Amino acid sequence: MTYTELLSVFRRKYKDQDSAGFNYFDFLHAQGSPFNALFYSQLFWPQFVEIDGMVFLQGTIEDSEDKKRLNEALHRYKGDKTKTEQAYNLVEIPSLFGKNISETTDEEDAFLVDRLTEMWRCRLAVVYPDREFLIKTVSAKETGGEIAVMFHTIRSEGRSEEKGSRQNN
Repeated sequence: MTYTELLSVFRRKYKDQDSAGFNYFDFLHAQGSPFNALFYSQLFWPQFVEIDGMVFLQGTIEDSEDKKRLNEALHRYKGDKTKTEQAYNLVEIPSLFGKNISETTDEEDAFLVDRLTEMWRCRLAVVYPDREFLIKTVSAKETGGEIAVMFHTIRSEGRSEEKGSRQNN
């Protein structure tokens, strides 16, 4: 999907709006909300938390029960931190929108996932400049459900990793 095609989607969604000649910023001015922009900012530029050398979206591991499940997963994956991160950091994007899940097409969902993948890649590079991450799109066929974004730390053999927890703001 291109930005030109996205403008066509906006025109269909806001069909009561006289949008002849509108560009993105015209739609933003006519239909946008600073509150919604703030609300979605965490989706596009998320916070992360580090636990035992593994990085997760903030809010994924919130309490002692979550930490217990994380330790169980780490045990199930025989201490493999990469597989554990992959399991916890697979985010099926359409489901994030609950009752509005059917508002977009598969093509529009894929466009959103592409944007999120780029932004999360940049955000991880800013927060963890000395680390490498794999951030990728996972197809609905691969997940057995919905298109997703998945990320994990790229680990090299023998590289020591910091222990403990760290949050970014």
